[in-house]
Amino acid sequence: MSDLSHAERQGFLRHFRGLIRKTEPCADLDLRGSLRLGTSTLRLPPPTLPLQILLGGEQGCRLHLYPELVLDADGRMRHRGSYLLIDPMTYFSDIGGFMRLGQGETLTLGRADATQRLLLRYPRAVERRHLRLRLSDDGLAIKNKSAGGVCVAPLTATDLTERMSRWRRRQLARLARVLGGPIEPLARAPALELIEQVIARMDREPYRALDRLGRPGGLLILPDRARPVFVGDLRARIDNLLGALTQNGLIHALEENSATLIILGSAVHPDRPEQAADMNGSVLMMDLLFRLKLRFPERVFYLRGRHDSFSEEISHAGLPQGALWEEALHQARGPDYRDAMRRFYERLPLVAVTSRYLATAAAPPIEAEQRQTLVDIDLHPELADRLAWARHPSGGTSSRDFGRRELTRMFRRLGLAETAACVMGAHPGYPAVSRTPDADARQFRIFSADPDWVDTLAGAHKQLLSLRYPAEPLLAVYNRLVRTGHLEAGP
Repeated sequence: MSDLSHAERQGFLRHFRGLIRKTEPCADLDLRGSLRLGTSTLRLPPPTLPLQILLGGEQGCRLHLYPELVLDADGRMRHRGSYLLIDPMTYFSDIGGFMRLGQGETLTLGRADATQRLLLRYPRAVERRHLRLRLSDDGLAIKNKSAGGVCVAPLTATDLTERMSRWRRRQLARLARVLGGPIEPLARAPALELIEQVIARMDREPYRALDRLGRPGGLLILPDRARPVFVGDLRARIDNLLGALTQNGLIHALEENSATLIILGSAVHPDRPEQAADMNGSVLMMDLLFRLKLRFPERVFYLRGRHDSFSEEISHAGLPQGALWEEALHQARGPDYRDAMRRFYERLPLVAVTSRYLATAAAPPIEAEQRQTLVDIDLHPELADRLAWARHPSGGTSSRDFGRRELTRMFRRLGLAETAACVMGAHPGYPAVSRTPDADARQFRIFSADPDWVDTLAGAHKQLLSLRYPAEPLLAVYNRLVRTGHLEAGP
């Protein structure tokens, strides 16, 4: 259940019904208590019920506006003050995209917006600028901007008002079934067995191109049919990984073999200066990733990033995190486990491709002459370092985007479509950047370890869509729900 009380919902419903008596009802909606917007702005208190919005009459587009709910430390769903606009026909059965409306923000709905056209698949009945939503401390203002009409109605049935919270809990229940229990530190023997099983799987990955010696090379060639979901640097933030897994339909898609999860390296080493020397979260993060890899060996992939090493060059806040990581594994799990982690790092791919995208941790392989260059990456150590570490082919550390010509030539040499996208990791403070396909550079950079937000990228209709979720205290909540058995059942 959420914290939107019955009394608050009834109060909002009474206000809405009072407006209906003063305006024209909407016959286009098959719900009682709906109204048609005229030329005046409809002003509502902050909605405590989801709203159905119909753009353009019976042949138009039905959308739902839901209060955005987040889990608090007690495991309760609470309204964070913002709203999600979704397509109810697809959101709850897929890796659902959405439009967020936050406090002080304005959202204009219509076919003029390329992201909305991609996400909501507007029919022709929806005009270029059809409806404007504005959220403020005073409430929600809705302004009809079209000639095609707009109808609005609150959703009052319990299966609809509670749909978002119940759906979210089902995602947590799915994850619990996948993992088979809580997320907690493993003893030495099962931890060593787990990482050795992962290494054995990686030695025979079906999508891994083999190098000249018949070994797994540096390139993953993934199938086009699976929908990609990218996660950037996690830096030991387990809560953020759990958010990426459960704030959408990703777990279900992995179970159905309809999605691939590609993590762009650097899952370890906290980026908070006060925690830079604490490696306990990194140990737990790798255990979780290994469990996911074993459960979905052909759907979960991890690319080598800057922090996937014991190198003494890896430092943060004045501390040698690479060396500290090696010592922490040695102390916690012994030399055999430490050596196994080194072998795991040595086996990691550096680049993943399909015909439509290329992904790497730090910089695109602009200078690679052909795919075999990436497969035989051990023959090109400087290129390998740039792919995992540097963000510029010169070997520097500056972040820059690459032009259309550079990317087009690279895609052509590597056998990708010239309109393909390039996905890379990013450093703290560099937000995920998306560009439309006709921009000068078709690039996405993504950082997923922000303390307040979880940034991901997901494939949508042969393009990539940025999906951002609020960070939540999910590790503690998930473990408590698993141990108490309070996870909601259901498909």
